[in-house]
Amino acid sequence: MKRQYQDVRTGSTRDPRYRKGHERSGKVLSLHDIEEFNGNFPEFTRPKNVGSFSLDVCRNYQNDYSELRYLCMPPETSNSGSCKVRFDLRKGVSTVIEKDEESIRQKMLDDLLMFILQERKAEHPSIVNCNYPLKPLLVEFVCYRGLLTMLIATPYESQENWTILATRFQNCIYLWHLKDRQKRNGFNSNPKQQEMSIWGFKFEQYLCASSSEASPNPEEQLNTNAEFCCVLKTRIGGHPLLYGAEVDAVTKGSQPPFADLQNFVELKTNRHISNERQHASFKRFKSMKWWAQSFIVGIPKIVVGYRDDDGIVSQLETMDVDHLRKQSNDWWKSNICMNFCLQFLKFVKECIPKESNPNAHFIFEFDAMSRVISFRNEAGEASSRNLLPSWYVQSMESHV
Repeated sequence: MKRQYQDVRTGSTRDPRYRKGHERSGKVLSLHDIEEFNGNFPEFTRPKNVGSFSLDVCRNYQNDYSELRYLCMPPETSNSGSCKVRFDLRKGVSTVIEKDEESIRQKMLDDLLMFILQERKAEHPSIVNCNYPLKPLLVEFVCYRGLLTMLIATPYESQENWTILATRFQNCIYLWHLKDRQKRNGFNSNPKQQEMSIWGFKFEQYLCASSSEASPNPEEQLNTNAEFCCVLKTRIGGHPLLYGAEVDAVTKGSQPPFADLQNFVELKTNRHISNERQHASFKRFKSMKWWAQSFIVGIPKIVVGYRDDDGIVSQLETMDVDHLRKQSNDWWKSNICMNFCLQFLKFVKECIPKESNPNAHFIFEFDAMSRVISFRNEAGEASSRNLLPSWYVQSMESHV
């Protein structure tokens, strides 16, 4: 595959790579011609679930299965996973306790780092090198699934820019998606958009129970802070990754621990598709992100609730994740998505000095207009703290 690294010689003042005061590298990763990524699908091993943790309603870390939820489909569900329902997604929205996005932004990778320290102490053979005195990680990259989903979709992204913060420590690179605070504030100022963002959580409340014996309770107050997170390990093109992923539900009858996520499902809502234009829009945009989010963790099924503009879900459908890929092949290609993701990881490894310390940070920026990813040393303006907190660094540099 032709490498996409290019030297930057000139650039317009509109290009964010040339903002005054930022020291930029001479290399960029180009997406001008995504057909350059249209090679064979890269090596991708089945994601292995190496552990999990819960975040309670106060977003406190819990080393347990307390926030694991079980899928409870209505009894009239057909063998194909479809049925008629009436779920009111606006019910209880006025009393919802929403996530503190700023707190999540400031916490960054901390919950995942806490899991790593816990497993390092337990000498987890899939994560740490138990033959090495300081037991470094047996992976090259650590991040969350959302970042990987974003990367996989980038070849077909024409509107949204993104920024990734990275640092290298010991033998590993840590990645974090820096979200636009101004964009989030604008989103919160739109009451309708804000309400619709809660509908997905409410949908889960109609279909998920707290145990395999319990039933869903959509009457209880909705708190969107609680999460159950699986931690997975895979290899893309020979590069081992460790990443956390919030998961929606596991099928009834499944019990932890879980070797993989084959018995998990993703839950989604979507406006009723009533014409060919809406169907084409779904296949072109949403299907790719749904596929990427599930594929990267090995979840095979998505339960979709079709709703109207008033938040009433009237139809459930169970989608096969691989079928999503096949039916959308005219709009996007999974091999292009994954080859780009692999090439980006290689680009990151090449850009960050091998001997850099955990206090050194690097910024990778995708500009949708110019179709390039650039990188630079981070001068402190992107974040108010280090990506890796001192308690993590000190613990990893000490004997267990």
